[in-house]
Amino acid sequence: MKNIIYVKTQYFVSTSNQGLKFSNFIDKSKQYMAYDDVDALIFDNVNGYFSNKLIQKCVEHGISLIFCDEKHSPLLLLDNLYNQKKRFELLNNQLTIGNKVKNRLWSKIVLSKINNQAQCLEETGHSKINVSLIKSIKNNITEGDKHNVEAYAAREYFPMMFGKNFKRGRYDDIVNASLNYGYSILRALIRKEIVIHGLEPSFGIHHASVENPFNLSDDLIEPYRAFVDELVYESILSKNHEQLDSDDREDIVKILFEKCVIDNKVYCLGDAIKLTVNSYLDCLNNKSSSNLKLPTFIEGGK
Repeated sequence: MKNIIYVKTQYFVSTSNQGLKFSNFIDKSKQYMAYDDVDALIFDNVNGYFSNKLIQKCVEHGISLIFCDEKHSPLLLLDNLYNQKKRFELLNNQLTIGNKVKNRLWSKIVLSKINNQAQCLEETGHSKINVSLIKSIKNNITEGDKHNVEAYAAREYFPMMFGKNFKRGRYDDIVNASLNYGYSILRALIRKEIVIHGLEPSFGIHHASVENPFNLSDDLIEPYRAFVDELVYESILSKNHEQLDSDDREDIVKILFEKCVIDNKVYCLGDAIKLTVNSYLDCLNNKSSSNLKLPTFIEGGK
């Protein structure tokens, strides 16, 4: 996993012969980082500065530029559509994949998400009864999850995880703000991988909103959400902050370096996302759900 750079207010980001150049215009210090060591730059302040040449170099080296709005949610992700191979063939595969394969893919995603929710509860020391209850819900998953077990599990899970009075949504409380920020970072990186590989992010597996340009991202993120939940529970709530500050957001960005397991191998989440998107490509090419690779927690904790 390469570095994800969270650019703070006081930095001007430009380029040099050495790579990226970070100039602190308060103490005048300078830092450098090689292009090949960076996966993404996150500008989370409307007063962030960068040079025009930075965009050119980031495109050349496959570095994502993510810009956040005043509420610190990713507003813009610059993607490079050039040099994509077999884009038309991939789009055709997305459009022609059969409903049976899509239903099986979604069932696997829901099963993985619920398993990770149960393990998240277990890893954070919650009641064994609650863990067992969430685990039992997966027994009701049908092909395509036509009974919407995924939504039922979420309604049960969040009050167990964050307290019986907790309501999940786009609210300003510290928990929701942290979850929303963490999910949006994962979603942005998933979208980056989707676009890099020539896939159309609006063509989803289960999500099919005509108003959502990122349906596929919203499908593939589901098994990854519980990793954000764990980080927020362990790293953010312990600070007893009333509002999310820049240090909190910088901590949440580190979610991409949290560990998970796929096929009995340990990966950083940032690398696991690449593996999941690549495996989805295999599913499209082979018209089968069997190749989809999704993350699980490390048994026994980190």
